[in-house]
Amino acid sequence: MKFTFVNVLTSVMAIAGLSHAAPGPKPPKAPGLTYLYSVNITGGDAAFPGAGPRGFRIVVPILSGSFSGPKLKGTVLPIGGDWALIDANNPNGTLTIDVRQTFRTDDGADIQVFETGTTQSDGSAYVRLSYETGSAKYYWLNSIVAIGILRPLSANSLTIDAWQMNAP
Repeated sequence: MKFTFVNVLTSVMAIAGLSHAAPGPKPPKAPGLTYLYSVNITGGDAAFPGAGPRGFRIVVPILSGSFSGPKLKGTVLPIGGDWALIDANNPNGTLTIDVRQTFRTDDGADIQVFETGTTQSDGSAYVRLSYETGSAKYYWLNSIVAIGILRPLSANSLTIDAWQMNAP
């Protein structure tokens, strides 16, 4: 082996635990998650408005359900539904979820829930959730960022486990 200045310097730096490569940026710390609730939802018969410029629309009404978590518990009112869209440009038929539903807590507060997301290859879907309520007790929901995993339970029912994102 021929000893050159670069070879010797690289060897000394390696022995000292140093690298001559510029260090990359340190990745940011990931946000934390706090469990919010699990909800079970029963849907009705689907309506098929048909094809549009972005794909094929399917509308499924929400008939009932219940939710429970550390800070909230109640029922899902028969108001709302999923205005799902099957992507016309994706050969795998990706389904985009677009849900509006209403929760009524055990203490009588109404919470509007909005969910959007995309199906995954295993049949589940990853969803983003947002909330709207005038209840002083649950007003904190209006400003959180939440995510969830939707899993089908049967042809007309599903469950969603939801978490609040927290700063690292």
